[in-house]
Amino acid sequence: MLREFTVTVTNDTSDDRVDSAWDGTIIKDGTYSPAFDKHAIVHNIVVAAFPDVSDEFLTHATNILDRMLQKDAVTDDTRRDLLLSNFSRYKFLQRIGSIGPDNYPDGNPGLDAINNEYEVVDFIWEIELNDEIRGKTQVQANAQQINEIVEHLLHTVTNGFNKTFNSWDYQNQSSALNLAMAEAIDGNYYDVQSYEEIRDKGDLEGYKNITAQEFIYWVILTGWDLKTPYKPNTAPEWYVENSEELQTKLPLAYELFINEVNGVLVNPTKEYLDGLTFSKIILPIRETVQVSIEANNSGSGNVYVIDGVQNKSLTLKIGTTYEFDHSTSHPLRFSTTSDGTHGGGAEYTTGVTTSSGSTVIEVTANTANTLYYYCSLHSGMGGTITISD
Repeated sequence: MLREFTVTVTNDTSDDRVDSAWDGTIIKDGTYSPAFDKHAIVHNIVVAAFPDVSDEFLTHATNILDRMLQKDAVTDDTRRDLLLSNFSRYKFLQRIGSIGPDNYPDGNPGLDAINNEYEVVDFIWEIELNDEIRGKTQVQANAQQINEIVEHLLHTVTNGFNKTFNSWDYQNQSSALNLAMAEAIDGNYYDVQSYEEIRDKGDLEGYKNITAQEFIYWVILTGWDLKTPYKPNTAPEWYVENSEELQTKLPLAYELFINEVNGVLVNPTKEYLDGLTFSKIILPIRETVQVSIEANNSGSGNVYVIDGVQNKSLTLKIGTTYEFDHSTSHPLRFSTTSDGTHGGGAEYTTGVTTSSGSTVIEVTANTANTLYYYCSLHSGMGGTITISD
C-alpha cells in the first residue's frame, strides 16, 4: 500500500555568518588560535592574521576587501547576495602572515586544522624592510605591498565566483572564464609556461585552478586600471597594460569583466590605495649633497664647497639619509671634533658608510647632536653639522 508523505528540508542557519560591512573591529578572542591571534570578519569572509602581523596591516587588508565587496551604483544584488552567502556556506578564510613562508621554518601550530576546516587559497604576506625593499623608492615599495594584498584577496574572492557561477568554473573548459583565458593564451597575451610543471607532474586540477586564478586576477587588475601603478613590468606572463587594451586585445576577457565582475566587485581605487602607508616599509628619506673643491677665500689651501658656500654649516634631520658626493682626492669624513683627526679627534662612523667618492650617513635619534665634516687627507677643509628633529 502506497502512502503519500511530505519531506521538509530546512537549512540550519545557526552558524551562518551574517553579511555585513566591516566596522573596524579587530577581534582577539582566540577563535582561530593557536594559528591566528586576531581576525576580522567582512562580508562573510574571515581575515585572520598570525601573531607577528601588525594590527595596522590586518586593518589595511580588511579595509581593501571591504571596499571590493561594497555596493555601488551598478550592484547586481542577486548575484552579489549569492556570492556572499557562499562565502559563509564554504567558510571562506583569508590568511595573513609576515614576510613570507621562510619566516616559519617549523610551520605554525594549528594551521593544518584551519586549512582543513576552512576554504583557503593564498597567504597575504606583510613585507618588512630588506635589501630588496631598500633598493626601491617609497612609491615602488608601497606598490609591491599593495599588489601583494590586492592579488591574493582577488584569488580568494574569485574562488567564490568559481563556486557560485557556472560561467567561472575553473575546471570546465567551456566556461566563459576558460574561453576568455584560451583567447588570451592563443593571442600570446597570457603566458602560462611557468605553471606547466604542475600539469606535467599529473596535477591537472591544480594547473587549471592556478592558471584560472592568475588569469582573472590580471583581468580584474587591468580592468580597474591598477596594473601599471601596482604591477608594472610583468612580461612575460601578462602583456595587457590597461582597460582600453583589455577591450581591444581581449574582447572575451573584457566582456567577462564588464558583465560578470562589475556589479559584484568594486574597484578599491588608486586614490584610496595610494593613501595607505605601511609602517614596516617606510624607507629613510634620502638626500644627495654635492660637494666641490675651491681654493680657500680666507686662507691657504682648498676647502669644501656646498651650495656655493665655502665651509658651509649644515643642518641634518633625524630620519633622513644623506649621501655626500665628493672628490676622491679629498675623502669626506665625519667627527665629533672640529677638523676631525687633524684636530686631535677620531673619525665618527656610527651609521656611516664610505666608498670611492661617496660618504653616506643615516641620521637617527642616536646620532651625535653636533658633528663636523672634514677631509681625511687635508686639514681645514670642512665645517659644522647640527643634528635636528
